[in-house]
Amino acid sequence: MSDLDAELADIFRDEAAERLDQMELALLAVESGAAGAESVDSLFRNVHTIKGAAGMLGYDDIRALAHAVEDVLAGVRETAAFPPELATLLLRATTALGGQVTGAGEPADELIGDLAASLAASSGGAAGDPVAGRNGGTGRNGGTGRNGGTGRNGGTGRNGGTGRNEGTGRNGGTGQEGSAGQEGSAGQGGGAGDAGAAMAGGAGDAGATAAGEPEATAEAETSGSPIKGRPLRVPAGKIDRLLDIVGEFMQYRGRLAHSLGAQELQSQAVREILAVSGRMFDELAETAIGMRTLPLATITRQLPRAVRDLALAAGKDVDFVLTGADTELDRVILESLYDPLAHLLSNAVIHGIESPAERERAGKPARGRLEIRAVPRGSLVEIMVADDGRGVSREVIEEARHAGSLADVLARSGFSTAAEVTDLAGRGVGLDAVRDYARSVRGSLEVRSEPGNGMEVILLLPVALALLEVLLFERAGRIYGVPLVAVQEVITAGQTLLLEGRSALEIHGRPLPVADVSALVGATAPPLGDRPPALVISVGSRRAIVTCDMVLRQQEVVVKPLGPLLAGRTAYLGAAILGDGRIALLLDPAALARDSWRLPEIAGPAASEPAASEPAAAPKVLVVEDSFTVRELQRSILETAGYPVVTACDGREALAALDRDPEIALVVTDLQMPELDGLGLTRAIRASAARSSLPVIIVTSRGSEDDRRRGAAAGADAYMVKQGFDQQALLASVEHLVGR
Repeated sequence: MSDLDAELADIFRDEAAERLDQMELALLAVESGAAGAESVDSLFRNVHTIKGAAGMLGYDDIRALAHAVEDVLAGVRETAAFPPELATLLLRATTALGGQVTGAGEPADELIGDLAASLAASSGGAAGDPVAGRNGGTGRNGGTGRNGGTGRNGGTGRNGGTGRNEGTGRNGGTGQEGSAGQEGSAGQGGGAGDAGAAMAGGAGDAGATAAGEPEATAEAETSGSPIKGRPLRVPAGKIDRLLDIVGEFMQYRGRLAHSLGAQELQSQAVREILAVSGRMFDELAETAIGMRTLPLATITRQLPRAVRDLALAAGKDVDFVLTGADTELDRVILESLYDPLAHLLSNAVIHGIESPAERERAGKPARGRLEIRAVPRGSLVEIMVADDGRGVSREVIEEARHAGSLADVLARSGFSTAAEVTDLAGRGVGLDAVRDYARSVRGSLEVRSEPGNGMEVILLLPVALALLEVLLFERAGRIYGVPLVAVQEVITAGQTLLLEGRSALEIHGRPLPVADVSALVGATAPPLGDRPPALVISVGSRRAIVTCDMVLRQQEVVVKPLGPLLAGRTAYLGAAILGDGRIALLLDPAALARDSWRLPEIAGPAASEPAASEPAAAPKVLVVEDSFTVRELQRSILETAGYPVVTACDGREALAALDRDPEIALVVTDLQMPELDGLGLTRAIRASAARSSLPVIIVTSRGSEDDRRRGAAAGADAYMVKQGFDQQALLASVEHLVGR
C-alpha cells in the first residue's frame, strides 16, 4: 500500500467512525421516540457518504452493507414510517459496519438479507415486485417512482429533464453530469462526483430536495474544504516532547527571574523583556497544552449505545444525557477515562435506577434519567455522573458519617449494594477502580446521595498533567502547594472552637475543622502562633481549614511525579522545582479536606511539638544522587518524615561528607553515578573500620536480578527500583535500618 493509499484509508476510517457514531445517536433517538424527521435525513446522508467513500477505495464489503442500509432508509423516507424494531436492526448494521471499518468485521451476508427482508416487508411486497414493490407502478423506480416519469431519475426526476443530473442538476451546464462538461460554468465534478464529495466530507446526493430546488449545503459549509478541514496527524510523542520543553523553559524562566531579582538587576528594560517573554511563554504553554488536550466526546461516542444495551439487559428504561462533551482534558487522562465512566454508568443502571414498575410505585416517571456532565473549573475539570434512582440506604449513609465520606464506604474493596450476585452486578468491583484511577491522574472522587433521590459521583480531574496553577505556602521551612482552584480563600485563623472533638473555626456562618498542615502530612513542626495564616480548602461539598506559617504566592508549576502516598496520611499530587531551586510538595486538596475531619481533638498549639519523652533528634541520612531532581525529591521525602538530610552528587562527594559528619546514620545512594558509583561507594563504606556497619540503601533504575546480586555482594542492606518507587517502602526501610 502506498503512503497516499494508507493516508486515504486512515482518513476514511476516521470519517466513517465519526459518521457511524452520529448514526447510532440518531437511531437511539428514534428508538426512544425523541427523533424528528431530520434524523432520517441525517442517517441517509451519513450512510450514503460511507457507501460512496468505500466504493471509491475498493472496500466492497463495506459498500454493500452500507448500500443495503441506504435502501432501507430510502424506504423509510418514502413511507414516512420508522418502526422501533427497524431501529434495532439498523443498530446491528452500524455495529457491523464499525467492525468492517476497523478490519474486525465478519461477513454480513445474513445481515444484508435481513435488511432486504425488512425493506420488502415495509414496501408491501417481495423485493423486485414490479407492481406493488420498490421498482414498479408508483413505486420507487417506475411510473412516477424514483427512476421514471416524474420520479427520481426520469422526467423531472433525479437523472432526467430538470432532475439533478441533467438540465438544472449539479455538475454539468447547470447540471451535475450534463452536456456542459465536468468542470463547466457551474459544474463541479462529473463522473465520480458523488464519491469525491463523500471523501471531502460533503453531503453527497443525500441533500437533494425536490426537483429544481437547490441542494442543502450545511454539511459542506461546516466541514470545509478537503485540505482546510482535514486534521493534521502528529505523533503523540512529539506533542509530549513539546510539553516537556515548555516545562523545562518554565523552570529556566523561574530560575532566571530569581537570579535577576537577587542581583538587583531588574531595571525597567529588564522588566519589560521579562514581561514580554512571559506573555509569549504563556501563549506557547497554552498552545502546547491545547495540542495535547482532546474533547470528552473523543471517548464518549460509544456510551449511549452501551447504556441502551445495558438497560435492555436489565429490563429498565433509561434516558441518557451527555452535557459538556466539548470540554477538553489531557490526552493521557482521556486514554484511561472510558473504563471508569463505564463503571459508573453500569453501577447507575444496575444498582441505582429502578425498574419501571418500582419507579411508578415510588411516584417517579417510569423512564429513568442518567447524565454525564462535564464542567471546566479553572485548571481542573469536574465530571459528574448522576442518576435519579434509588440512591443508597440510610444504613450506608450512617456508616459514611463514621467512615469519613460516602466515597470511602462505597469504594471499599468488595463493597456492593446489590442484594445478590448476577451476571451484571453484585461483585463489589467498580467504584474502587474509579477512585484508584482518579488518584493515579492526581484527581479526586466524591459521592453524594440520599435515600430514594439518586446519586451523584463527581470526578475532579486536572485539565493537563504537566502544568498546574497552585498556591504555595510554607510550614517549618518546607514548601507546599495546593491547586489554586481548590482554595476558596486565605484567612487568618483566630480563636478556635471544638466541633465533634476537633478544632474548628466558623467561616461565613459554618463551622469548619482546622488542622495544621504538618499534622496532615505526618511531619514534625514547632507550634504555630496565635493567629496563623490559613487556607480554606473546598472540594465538592467538603470544606476544611489548613493552617501554615506563611502563604507565599500563586504560581504555575511543572508537576513532577512523586508517587501515590507519603507518610501514610495524605495523597500527594507530585512535586515542583521552584525558581530558587527548592522543592514544593504538591498536596491533594481532597485528601486535605478529608483528613482534616479525621484528626483527633487538638488541645492547643503545643500539640504539634514532640513530646518530652521523644528522642531529641532523628538519625541523619545522607542522600547520594547525581540527578538534582531525584536528589531533592528524596531529600523532601525524608525531611517530611522528620529525618535530617545531607546530600551529595556522587560517591566521592559522599565519602567526603561521611568524613566531615560523624552523625550520618544511614546512606541512600543511586547506582550509576560519575566519579564513584553506588557499588564503589558501598564497598568503600564496608572497607572502612569506622563506618563498616553503616546501613546503605541502593535506589536505582536498574532492577535485574544480576544488579540486585551485585548490590548485595557489595554490602547493600536494601535495594529499591525507581520504577514504581514507593515512598512508604523507602521510609519503612530507613526506619527498620536505623531502629527509629
